[in-house]
Amino acid sequence: MKGLLRNNIYGTLSNAKVFAGFMILYGIFGVAVISQSVQIGYVMIGIIGFSVSAIIVAKNEFTTKWGKYKLTLPVRRADIVKSQFLNQVIWLLAGSCFVGIELGLSWLFHGCLFDQPIDILTLFALAISMSLFMGAIFFPLFYAGGEEKGEVFWMIAILCAFGIDYTIVTILNSMLEPGITCILCGAAALIVSSLAAFGVSYMVTIRIFMHREY
Repeated sequence: MKGLLRNNIYGTLSNAKVFAGFMILYGIFGVAVISQSVQIGYVMIGIIGFSVSAIIVAKNEFTTKWGKYKLTLPVRRADIVKSQFLNQVIWLLAGSCFVGIELGLSWLFHGCLFDQPIDILTLFALAISMSLFMGAIFFPLFYAGGEEKGEVFWMIAILCAFGIDYTIVTILNSMLEPGITCILCGAAALIVSSLAAFGVSYMVTIRIFMHREY
């Protein structure tokens, strides 16, 4: 299991390094200017972008035949799936660290650029939720539909993740009065629902992978 996870991390690393370079430059710009929209963009792009880098690895493994070669190794299929889900979580956390550092520096130099400091919580919850929903949708589709459709499944996953989060936010905004309670309930709903979907997706993906023939 550790070897599989290490392999996925190393596989993501090359793309992540390029993306990290972009995020560093973007972060310098974000700290230098006083712009709420730049901060919002940095949070969303940073967290979701690193998660996308982790998802791409699954597709690349089958393109290079490594994904099929792993099936001949003394490892369980469940561990292969687990390593890919954990890999996404790790890179999601890496993206969160990048975002946290940039927001902290921007706050240090310019103060809070949002209407309320708690608005940052909503941004983090939205970006994390989209990343988790994206993975929850992509992996079952990928293993059920085949690696040759990986690009299409990746786009579908992003669009569905956006649609789900938009629906959750819209429903909560219609049910709750604007204020701290609405913000906290919204953030909790996004995180809890996406974590639940991620967990269910993990079990579904294992079942799909266990019954698939190569």
